Amino acid sequence: MTRTTRPLQRTWAICLPLALLAASTACAAQQVQRCESPDGKVTYSNTKCPDGTTPVRSVNTSPPVAVDEQKSAKERARRDAAEVKAIDKARAKDEAQDQRAAAEQKKAQAKERERCDKARRELDQAKDARAELHRQPATIQQIQKSDGEIAKREAEVARACPG
Repeated sequence: MTRTTRPLQRTWAICLPLALLAASTACAAQQVQRCESPDGKVTYSNTKCPDGTTPVRSVNTSPPVAVDEQKSAKERARRDAAEVKAIDKARAKDEAQDQRAAAEQKKAQAKERERCDKARRELDQAKDARAELHRQPATIQQIQKSDGEIAKREAEVARACPG
């Protein structure tokens, strides 16, 4: 080989794959039209329809999806669906747990309120009993017992009714 053919071969070695790539990209990007004439004759064209024919529809010329790609896409979709299902299940479980905790807290607050109300009622009863002792003759022991009962009920109110 001569010196002048080597650069030419290099140029072809570089240009030929690029030209093939460009040609295959151009072919894949071309749109094919189905054209029909008034007499029913059908032709296909990747340019505008020939004279005397009308474009009916575009033809899908994209290559079919490879089986391996389709299988892997289905597998990814299955995994994604399973992951979404697991996330939804976990979210539902968390929501149910939060609802149970809120219900238990509400129940505990109601019980605490009931205990407080009961302690206040018993304190009021003890004070009424003490007032009754002042209206009629009573012994010192009865008054001391009544005062002790009032102190006991006040302590219960303080424990049962925080704040």
